[in-house]
Amino acid sequence: MQTWKIEITEAHSGELGEAVLHEDHGFAMEEYTYEAGHKIEVAVHETHDPRWHIFTDLDSGHRFKIPPEKYRRV
Repeated sequence: MQTWKIEITEAHSGELGEAVLHEDHGFAMEEYTYEAGHKIEVAVHETHDPRWHIFTDLDSGHRFKIPPEKYRRV
């Protein structure tokens, strides 16, 4: 699996689990937030969809989806 380092360029929040098919997880949704300027190392899952890119934060282990205009690769 490929890894990238990304910087969040606009504050982004969502619910954990929304980036995983419902039949593939059995945990309650929790909210997450990344502030602008936050840099993280991620495992890359999907970057072909023009609306959402899917990553796993390697520090927390959380899989999340983010619009491509809200981050940049560093």
